[in-house]
Parts: sequence; C-alpha cells; structure tokens
Amino acid sequence: MIEKQQIIIGYYRQGKSKRALSKELGVSRNTIRKYLLEYEKEKSNSEKSEREESDSGGVVELPKYNSSGRERRRLTSEITQIIDGYLESNARKIEQGNRKQCAKGTDIHAVLLRKGHQIGYTTVCSYIRQYHQRQKEVFIRQHYEPGQSVEFDWGVVKIRIGGKVKQLMLAVFTSAYSNHRWARLYERQDMSSFLDAHVQYFSAVGYVSQEVVYDNMRVAVRRYTLRNSDKVPTDDLLKISTYYCFAYRFCNARRGNEKGHVERSVEYVRRKAFALREDFDHLEQANQHLLSTCQVLNAASVKDKDKSIVSYFEQEKTMMKAAPLVGYDVGELRSLRVDKYSCIRIDTNYYSVQEGQVGQMVDAKVYPQRIVVYNADNKLIAEHTRAHTRFEYYLHLAHYLKTLRNKPGALAGSLTLKQAEQSIQTIFQNYFKDQAKDFIILLLHIRQKKYSITDWQNALEQCIKLCPHQAVEVDKIKLLLAQKRNQNTKPNTPISTTDYSDMSMDIDRHCKAQLEHIQALIS
Repeated sequence: MIEKQQIIIGYYRQGKSKRALSKELGVSRNTIRKYLLEYEKEKSNSEKSEREESDSGGVVELPKYNSSGRERRRLTSEITQIIDGYLESNARKIEQGNRKQCAKGTDIHAVLLRKGHQIGYTTVCSYIRQYHQRQKEVFIRQHYEPGQSVEFDWGVVKIRIGGKVKQLMLAVFTSAYSNHRWARLYERQDMSSFLDAHVQYFSAVGYVSQEVVYDNMRVAVRRYTLRNSDKVPTDDLLKISTYYCFAYRFCNARRGNEKGHVERSVEYVRRKAFALREDFDHLEQANQHLLSTCQVLNAASVKDKDKSIVSYFEQEKTMMKAAPLVGYDVGELRSLRVDKYSCIRIDTNYYSVQEGQVGQMVDAKVYPQRIVVYNADNKLIAEHTRAHTRFEYYLHLAHYLKTLRNKPGALAGSLTLKQAEQSIQTIFQNYFKDQAKDFIILLLHIRQKKYSITDWQNALEQCIKLCPHQAVEVDKIKLLLAQKRNQNTKPNTPISTTDYSDMSMDIDRHCKAQLEHIQALIS
C-alpha cells in the first residue's frame, strides 16, 4: 500500500518518470505501469455512485495477484505421485496399528532429494497439509434412546491420601442419553477394580442399561483385532454382562469420539472434584467427596433445557432393567503356588498362608481391598488386607506357630513377629524374651481355645499380682484363662474372696510340685 501510494504521488505530483520510480523504489516498471492504469481507470469512471467508488477501493485497495493459473514449477505430477504413495502407505500402517512407523514430511523430502528432485521442504509440507485436509474425517451425530447406552472409561487422579501423593484410577460411567455421571476411585486398573466399579454403579443407580460401551482396555478385550466384530471379550466381562443382562460394545481403535460422553466426563468430574481439594485422610473419604460432587453435577439442569440431568435419568430408568438385589462377586480368582516361606505372590507383594501348604497350588480371590485364600479342599487358609506397595511381605504370626514351636530361636528376629500386633510384641519383650517356646505354646493354646489378646493380658497381670516373686509360667496362664472363662459362664454369680484364695492355693501347690521336682533333679 505504501509503495502504491508513493508511485501515484511521485508520478502525478512530483513528475518523476516510471524509470526513475523503478530505480528509487526497487519496483518493476510493469508493476508501476499497472498501478497507474488502475488509477486512471478509477478516475475516468465518473458514472459510479459514491458507495460503489468506496467499495471498489481503487487507489487505496491492497494490490492483488491472481496466481490461480500459475503453473507449479517444482511440485510436478511425478513428485505428487511419490508423496501420495507414502501418504497412502501411512494410512495402511495406521489401520494395522503401526502408527509409530509412519513416514514424516522430512523423510519424504529426503527420499525426493535422493531421487534427484529439486524441491523445498516447505513445499512438501504444504502439499501434505492439503492432502490431509481433503481426507479429513466427517463425524455423524448420533441419537440415543432413554436407557439405551452407558459409557465406561478410566482416568488418572493424583491426590494426597494421609499426607502422601498417590496416583489413583478414576472409574467413570456416563449415560449417553441424560449425561448422568457416576465415578469412584481405585488403587489399580485391574480386573477386580473393573468388576467392582460395575457392581457399585449398578447398586447405586438400581438399574442396568441395555448396553455398556468400552474402548479397547485389556480388562474388557481379551483378543484385539481391527474389526470390532472379531474382538474377543474377557471371560470376566462375559460373566458380569450375563449376570446383569447387558450387551457390550467396543469402540474402534483411537476413536474416543465413539464414546464422547464419558471422555468428556472423565475430565469434567476430575476437575470439579479435585481441582479445589486434593487432601484426604483415607481413600473412602475421597470417594465420599467424589460421590457428593457427582450428585451436585447431576442436579444441574441440562443446557438449553429446564429439566435437570437427574430428571432425565429418572425417565431412563423406566426403560432399564432392575439390578439384582445380590451383587456380583467381583473377586478375581488366581491359582498360585505357595513358596518356601509359606507365601503367595499377588501383583508384586507376598502374603502368608497357613503352614503346611509349601509347594502346593492354592486359589486366591483378589478383591480391590482384600485377599482371601483357599486350599485344594476349599478351606479358608488366609485372609489379608490388600496392599498396594511393591515387593513387600505381609505375614501373620498365626500362620507360623507350629513351625516356630519346633524352631523357637527363629522367633525373636523374624519378620512375622515385627508385623504382629503391638500388644503381642510387648508381651513377648516383657515376659517371654528368653522363653520363646513357652510364648509359642501359649499362642497355640490361645488360638485353639479362642481366647482374645485382652484375656491373655489380664491373665498375665493377675499372675504377676498373685505371684510377684515367681516367673511367669505357661501352666499358670492356662489355669487363669480357664478360671476366667468359667467365671464368665456364670454372670449372675458374684466372685468371692474364697475363689481367689482357692486359685492361689492351686497355683502354690503347682509351684511347690515343680520346685520339688527341680530339687530332685539337682540332688
């Protein structure tokens, strides 16, 4: 625009020649001649209206160049055929799931240079962009009936649980018709969590939709293929879909738009729930906060409509099937071998089982928060709280009592004692540190007779009170525990002082007998 204005003023006002203007401005004389002809044409056209004059622009309009008829000197048909061949090869690789080995623009440009073609990299990239624009996908908007479809997906959430940052998995369900949302947090994205999310969701809403839509997650798809009709679902998905009577549908690979409701819900629910609050005492508290957030979101009105999401979902329930009263057993069954430490490995951690199973196969039912183990006779041999750490041992002292009776010296430095209840560790350190075998015998007796640790502590205190100058002995504790149980079976009978004296006499007689036996051995 500045050059055009300088040309017109220089020629008509300053009287400069076209040659002089060309040298001064560095503009071709043909360009100068074109600008002057356009100016003369605008001035001579006196029949135009004032508005048409201003619309036509004339002197003040930007210079325009018509390049539609310009021939491509570098990008020949031979070069475009080569580029098209590589782009079609890329499309085939994407269909086969081999996206990471597609040729990029720089690779295609290098091939052209090796073949002797003189063409710039930007020209190649410009043609590739035009090619992809012509091939751009068209989406078909879908219409959903009430109760027809619910979509499921996972998301990742990072929050602080008990002061520690944890990465948790967010399971989200979203109704395609009403956009009703429900979500829950889990430690892992495994099969037991996948099944538990379904059970919790169906139990919460009380109804089951006609179908549930998934992407190609490994907990849902056992064998992946490009064609959806050839995909094989996992056995657990088949079982739970049969139990709740819903159909399943898988999306095409990398086609999140085919379940766009839940894709959007994962980001939306995560942001609304944890953008302003991310500190929680425990996982259950975080789940309660998440549930409250979903209730608030579902109570909001639908965009451009007067009714809320909940009201539309209530309409959907009339077209859904009622959920069973008894929930599906979400335990993931695993067959595992017991190692030499009487432990089984689940994920990366080790859990103890009842001794006597070393080398044998056992069945473990893995739930999101607990683990239950059965032997070959279907007898319960262990139950643990599921840990979500890495390469740790979780041992119960009761699982090793018979072995420790034969190896009492191994108790003091054992990991199983360090993981026992603090009260048991205190009893061992205070009273049985040098009598490990007596400690194991008492534990076996307490377990057999089903005494509590509190009963044991009370018996110890009573034994010390009655015989303060004598060592704590197994028989004394057994006698006091039995006496206490007999008293508890007669709640209406008051305990008299004679009972204590009789008990004390029994203990004294027992102690005297032991002393006489020891003296006989010494003599």
